[in-house]
Parts: sequence; structure tokens; C-alpha cells
Amino acid sequence: MADYDPAVKELAALLESPEMKDVKPEIREKLEKILDMCNKRHNYAEEITTKHSDVLAQITQETMNHPWEEVFKAGKTSWIMPKRMISGPLTSQFLKFIVSITKAKQVLEIGMFTGYTALSMAEALPADGVVITCELADYLKGLTPEFVSRSPHGKKIKPYFGPAGETLETLTKEGRLFDVIFVDADKPGYKGYVETILNNGLLAPNGIILADNALYQGRAYMNPKTREENPMNDFNEYIANRPDLRQVLLPIRDGILAIRRTSEVEGQAV
Repeated sequence: MADYDPAVKELAALLESPEMKDVKPEIREKLEKILDMCNKRHNYAEEITTKHSDVLAQITQETMNHPWEEVFKAGKTSWIMPKRMISGPLTSQFLKFIVSITKAKQVLEIGMFTGYTALSMAEALPADGVVITCELADYLKGLTPEFVSRSPHGKKIKPYFGPAGETLETLTKEGRLFDVIFVDADKPGYKGYVETILNNGLLAPNGIILADNALYQGRAYMNPKTREENPMNDFNEYIANRPDLRQVLLPIRDGILAIRRTSEVEGQAV
């Protein structure tokens, strides 16, 4: 089910609610048909999209089966990592397309988790390409490298563990430039990460930033517009109000905000 869509979740909950017992059968049938249409649209998109590699399928399965709650209870993580943090095939294949189209060699990811999107992008890189991926959770040091090592493309992935803000400063000192930057980490941190990327010159000429969860399961456009309650709306509006940037919000799964410099998007009049 497209459970990141609040309309779908609301409709599914309504159909299961006691209120529906007095609803005419034909009304229930119509509501069920609408829900089915929404889910079929999502499923159809995944069915038509190129399938992910066998290793990516393995990473997906093992991420879904991993005992995240038990790991937290054992004190190995500071919070229960939701398995749904893994991106789906629509996102992974879109990222591969972007890396391929841009002929990227240097990719930055903020938010590694179990390496699914890092490996997706690495699969599209040339042999001398690299994905630098940032991750805060120490527990993943013993998990994600083993996952991605199952693929020959895993050698292109270089993880940096620690706070992403500190890693960005380190990458700046190293003189790094990135053709594609994918942000999929703590939502309140997005604005600061992108500010640092742009201010420190980490985005290469003609580079692109892709910010995941831009719709934030509907909260970006349905909740009060305060930074504390709605960090993604705050971030989206921050980007939209910068005249030096151009952006497009793509409704892929939970939304991806694609960002480029204005000077690299706007053509010159003839």
C-alpha cells in the first residue's frame, strides 16, 4: 500500500472504522474501489520500473527482516531504526537515472542506513567513480559495509561515520566537489546541510541536489508551518525562496525535491 500518502491512509482507516457499518453497501464499494485505484497506481509504477539488482533485493529483504527493536533494546542503537527508512525501487532507479544522465563521478549521500541507495547510485558510476555516504549510527559500521560488499560496485562506496555537519566540513577541507548529492537524513537538519553544501562550494558546476521525503507523508503541506512541527515545509520554502536556486518537487513515493543553481537552469534569450 502507498502508506506514505495521507489520503490513502485516511481512506484505509475509514473503511476499517465502526462508522462504516451504517454506510450503504454501494458507498462502501465505491470507497474500496478508490482505495484500490490508489494502490494499483503505486504498484503499477513499481511493476513497470526496471527491477533492482539481486544484491539490492537482498539488502531490502535483510533490512526488512533485521531485528531493529531488539538491537535498540540491547543498547546498540540510540533509537529504533524503522525498516521503512530504506528507499524503494522507484527511488533507487530514479537515482540511478540521474547519476547516469549527469555522467556523475562524485556522489555524496547524507544518510546511509543499510546502503540501498548508496549501492543503487554506485551501480551507475564508472569504475573510477565514488559515493561518499554519511552515517551517524555506529551500529551500521558492522552491517552496511558487509551488505554492499556483496556487489562489485560496493568498492565505490566510502562511508564517513559521525555527525553529517562535521563530515561536510571535512569534505570541504579535502576539496571535494560532488556532481550529485542525495539528502535522506534527519529532516530538521536538511536546511543546514544544504546551506553548508552551497556555502562551502561542495556542489560541482552543473551539479544537482536531491532531497528525499519532501512531501513528508503529507505533513509538508497539511500541518502548521513551523520549523519545529514541520521541518520539511520549512526546508521546501527556504529553497523556493532562494532566487539563486531552481527546484522541482517530484511526487515519487514520499517526494523528491530536485535543486539546481538558477544560472545552470535558465537559458539565455536569443
